[in-house]
Amino acid sequence: MKSKNWQGWVQVKWKPGTPDTAWKSWTKNPSVKGVWSTQGNWDCTIWIDVSTQDQFEEFVWKNIRNNKWVENTESFWAKQWWGSSKAA
Repeated sequence: MKSKNWQGWVQVKWKPGTPDTAWKSWTKNPSVKGVWSTQGNWDCTIWIDVSTQDQFEEFVWKNIRNNKWVENTESFWAKQWWGSSKAA
């Protein structure tokens, strides 16, 4: 199964003192498919579904990096060539 869209994941590191609700504005955007709290060097992961790589980068810089509480991000994207579209 080949996907038409690019899937992207963004790791976010929050600034000290970030409120628990800092990420909630992202849930209103239809490109955001999920937000997870994470352990380790990053504080959360955001799953983004867009049509092109450029749309992904634009979303990261205009929506995520523009959040005043975001200290740093790391992202990667992929386009599925084969595999199940359903979670196990």
